[in-house]
Amino acid sequence: MSLINNENLYKPTYTYGEHEVIKRNNFRYYKINNLLVPSVTSILRVSRSTQGFKYSTKQSDSFEIGNLMHDYLDKYVTNKSIYTENSKNSKIACELSKVIIDNIFPKVTSFIASEATVHHQYNFAGTLDLLAQIDNKLTIIDYKSSYRKKSRHLIDEHFQQLAAYAIAHDNMHNTDIKQAMLFIVYKESYEFEILTAELSLLNEYKFMWQDKLKYYNEVSV
Repeated sequence: MSLINNENLYKPTYTYGEHEVIKRNNFRYYKINNLLVPSVTSILRVSRSTQGFKYSTKQSDSFEIGNLMHDYLDKYVTNKSIYTENSKNSKIACELSKVIIDNIFPKVTSFIASEATVHHQYNFAGTLDLLAQIDNKLTIIDYKSSYRKKSRHLIDEHFQQLAAYAIAHDNMHNTDIKQAMLFIVYKESYEFEILTAELSLLNEYKFMWQDKLKYYNEVSV
């Protein structure tokens, strides 16, 4: 099975460095100018208990499917041909990618960046899934795949993640990201949700993120 992008909407505008990701004590850090900068997702995880968490086979498959889906979509956006393997997880990831390609990408007028690392003054860092122009608004997008419906709390956390990336990108590249979009596709039904935080709501999530960052800095001293 192959996914081929026949359109030329990829218009890379900014330069992003490649940074090594290091795991220590179940935390992810980005090595930026020889400094270890905590990842946004790790900072968010501090505010919720994950101690004693064990991965099941289904959860292990879920991570592999999610990683494959992100890889396929990145190659699609950047006009690289994708040829998937015949494994079960690869086929599922391909089908999930097609749901996103068919239902969210038609809204895009240009792809600005894909799988790009951003950071904010060495305070936090992360990798955004997609930056694009949608409805004449610079939009930051995150893809999520899931077996079950996500709770309101988890959705809020995903938007705080996007808010952090927006803060970092605006600071690094003098941009003005106007909205955040969360695209959730479900692994068994292939149904999907598109959730949007326009500017006023995005600003609220930025405040929530700042609170989480403050808490992380307090407990990590």
